[in-house]
Amino acid sequence: MFVLVSVILLCVTVLAWWWLRPRPHSPPVYPGALPLIGHAHSLIGDSKRLWESNTKLQMYSVNNGGICQIWLGPHTVYVLTDPEDSVTLANTCYNKPYIYDFSKDYLKNGLVTAEATVWKHHRKLLNPAFNQQVLNTYVTQINAQAQYLASQLASEVGKGSFDARKYLVNFALSTVARTSLGLDPQDETWLSAGYTETIEDLLGSYTERLRKVWLHLSFIFNWSALKRKQDQFTNKLKKITNQIINKRKSELKAKKNIISDDSSDKFKSVLDQLMVLAEEHGDFTHEIIREHLDTFTATAYDTTALAITITLIVLGSNQEIQDRVFKELQEVFEDENPDITKEDLPNLVYMEAVLREAMRLYPSSPLIARKVDRDVPLKNYTLKAGSTCVLGIYGLLRHPVWGANVDQFRPERWLDDAESTNHLSRNASFGIGKRNCIGKAFGLMVMKIALAQILRRYRVTSNLKNVEWEYEIVLKPVKGHHICLTPRS
Repeated sequence: MFVLVSVILLCVTVLAWWWLRPRPHSPPVYPGALPLIGHAHSLIGDSKRLWESNTKLQMYSVNNGGICQIWLGPHTVYVLTDPEDSVTLANTCYNKPYIYDFSKDYLKNGLVTAEATVWKHHRKLLNPAFNQQVLNTYVTQINAQAQYLASQLASEVGKGSFDARKYLVNFALSTVARTSLGLDPQDETWLSAGYTETIEDLLGSYTERLRKVWLHLSFIFNWSALKRKQDQFTNKLKKITNQIINKRKSELKAKKNIISDDSSDKFKSVLDQLMVLAEEHGDFTHEIIREHLDTFTATAYDTTALAITITLIVLGSNQEIQDRVFKELQEVFEDENPDITKEDLPNLVYMEAVLREAMRLYPSSPLIARKVDRDVPLKNYTLKAGSTCVLGIYGLLRHPVWGANVDQFRPERWLDDAESTNHLSRNASFGIGKRNCIGKAFGLMVMKIALAQILRRYRVTSNLKNVEWEYEIVLKPVKGHHICLTPRS
């Protein structure tokens, strides 16, 4: 018995030495790896701890040449935060790693989760639906929703601090409902009836599976209570979207001219444009239309609401910058016209700089990942096929290329070409490389219109230092993020 135990201990010791040994010509290993499980233990814990671990890992990568590696069991995961290397990897490897499969039951062929071959085909077909000419037809709808949002916020004036995110989520969801889904006001109840709560529950289930590393194995997860809960959330959301698609199909069948009208300045929802693609391309089935709509809705409303929330918190903590934004608004809207037009938006230069700077410091999606399906030569290392690469958006946007005051909120960095605003990570808040967010221009438009309507009416106060964050697929402020509003004279 003693001999057996000794042999086992010797084997474990040798295995631990082999596992933790320095590997030549390999990126630095993040401290804290354990024998056999590597860094898997760092995923265990609540959402706050997951975010703290995430930021430490990404900043370790930044401080070690923009790259490091962790081990999840026998699997190697590289963490990239160097802008040049990140773009190289993102434009070489388009497939997503297995953790994206957690949402495949729901989103499958949507642009976030589709296999690279499907993504390339569908992205090419969908690009015209998001060009600027089409987006300009959405301005009236977005403007109406933003004005309604500003009027709702009036109920909070003089009542102290409050959580603005609930108002912003409703605004973003209504805006997506009108523009992407083409819903009439009476039909929006389909989305408002528990949709956001179900989406958040579903995202929470993905995060829970991420933290419980044993559930990464499908044969274990498929027998779990979490899988049964996730199926309930997924089926409920699919049912809502299928109702919307079927109703629109009936309307288009009754009024054939709606779908055949190719006027470039006529409002057409994303759903209507998908219907056209379904007629022109036989591979755009009802189920694929649903997957794209669910992807647009799920990814657009929450990230948009979060970006506006974070920008308001930052502005509320920087009154001089807020005053400069308000001054620009006064100059652009001299006649006090409540409507914001497509011609007004390019003139909101400083506001866009503020928005981009807030998203740089607090990106809604602080990491994305790629499957390394071939050897990828970088500046100093080669990533080996068969591994996974995390593109650390949070760390990348705090990389030294942004200047000495990288942690400081300075919108001016977006206005001065002499500063590092033209480098490859400029739009990293919306993804890296060619497989980036198709709705980038749409999102910026919605955010600028909403902020303009709010800041023209109210002064915002808050305290960014009090904010606490959690990571649940997206970065969320969960404490200390309330704001106060006072009316503009």
